[in-house]
Amino acid sequence: MTNPPFLKSGDKVAIVAQAGFITAEQVATSIKVLSAWGLEIILGKNLYSKYFTFAGTDEQRAKDFQEAIDNPEIKAIFCARGGYGVLRILDKINWSTFTKNPKWIIGYSDVTAIHSCVNNLLKTASIHGPMPINFEKLIEEKNSLDNLKKILFGETIKYSIPNISSIPDSEFEGILIGGNLSLLYSLRGTKYDFSSNENILFIEEIGEYMYHIDRILQNFKLGKKFTGLKAIILGGFTEIKENDLPFAYSLIEIIKKATDSKIPIITELSSGHITPNLPLILGCNLKINVDKENITLSQNQ
Repeated sequence: MTNPPFLKSGDKVAIVAQAGFITAEQVATSIKVLSAWGLEIILGKNLYSKYFTFAGTDEQRAKDFQEAIDNPEIKAIFCARGGYGVLRILDKINWSTFTKNPKWIIGYSDVTAIHSCVNNLLKTASIHGPMPINFEKLIEEKNSLDNLKKILFGETIKYSIPNISSIPDSEFEGILIGGNLSLLYSLRGTKYDFSSNENILFIEEIGEYMYHIDRILQNFKLGKKFTGLKAIILGGFTEIKENDLPFAYSLIEIIKKATDSKIPIITELSSGHITPNLPLILGCNLKINVDKENITLSQNQ
């Protein structure tokens, strides 16, 4: 795996929108924060475009992203928001310049499609973390943005969460992969699909029905996507829905049945569609230390 160069004061970063439309008001706080970090912000030409639910047409969104990739002065790309739309432009992107001059790409949710391409196909690390649309609500919480800055400027990140699953004392490590569960499912059978062997899978979700989560994980089981995984980390599973009759199993039970209870399942990591939204480096080694009370996750690029 390749890590893009870390940022330094004075570097230029781009904010572009590949999915849902966004307004200047929704981006304003992120511009202030990134400027305070000593960064110069370049806005995509079509950042505030709107085409129905999208931030402009497929061609406009792809063009902005392509220009950010190809501009050698831009050292990181912040995806403005999620929603839906990245899958529609993924095959329109020419990654040849990126492979020669990789740069950090930051986002989550629908941006999982980009992470999957960058991590699995291009073998380059990226950041699953807060997007400009989220910055305003994360100002007071602090940890999410502070850790995002640490990653971008080359510092180690470390999170400690309670060992509520009673995982035995242990130490292990592997390349962290994953993102939004539905997006990973949408890429099954494509060249962007993830490889499970010796990796650690992170998943998060919002607004899905419990039975659909079971469907996805059964698909992963049938496709042997759990074979060889070192661990599964659960981020936020928020606003999960039930039918009139609740589904037969809880989330943990669904995962244990799909994996035959052979893989450690780490819960309570506040990352994804949740506050805090702690950033993670996908495509980078993650060290996990487990004791009776706590689980410590650390990444040192």
